[in-house]
Amino acid sequence: VAGGDEGSDSDDGDWDIGVVRQEPQQLDEMLQADKNEALKKALFRGDASLIEELLNSGISIETNFQFGWTPLMCAASVANFAVVRLLLDRGANACFEIDKYTVLMAACTAQASEENILNTVELLLSRNADPNLACRKQMTALMYAARKGYPRVVAFLVAHGSHINAQDENGYTALIWAVQHGHKSVILKLLELGADKNLQTKDEKTAADLAKINKHLEVF
Repeated sequence: VAGGDEGSDSDDGDWDIGVVRQEPQQLDEMLQADKNEALKKALFRGDASLIEELLNSGISIETNFQFGWTPLMCAASVANFAVVRLLLDRGANACFEIDKYTVLMAACTAQASEENILNTVELLLSRNADPNLACRKQMTALMYAARKGYPRVVAFLVAHGSHINAQDENGYTALIWAVQHGHKSVILKLLELGADKNLQTKDEKTAADLAKINKHLEVF
């Protein structure tokens, strides 16, 4: 029995040493996961000071969340100007894209005030985001902004080099997207800026044809 006890003690000792040896690594991993979760929550709350604290603690500016999104993509998707600026100032890539979906596109589809979206878009363009990159459906940031109904964002993008008559995989232009969703202010702004209303979709429909179908003909 004594021998058994000694064996047991010896096993316990080995087990304890094993835990001590592995624990720091496990804690680091847990801490990293906790930090990632804290960063995600801080991004959607717009808590710039906590985000800065987490970045100072060593968390990567290009940390990957669900679907491969980075902190900058998350901040842009809610058009949080202060957080986007903080992340860009800390070295985040304004040209980041995931599966051809860019940070600029995320900003142009944000559910936020147009003022915040405009400021965020302006900031991203000032850091060399390309307004003419297209997603897998061949949609550009301008098309996304037109589809969401943001006339000031649309005007700003066109003023900064967005191709106003670019067409997506179905032949839709920014103007056609605005017509499809009934965004009168965007339609008028695009026409004022010289959008071609005679371009056709793959179904051979023009913006005016779609306006008639969707009962928005008054804008033409």
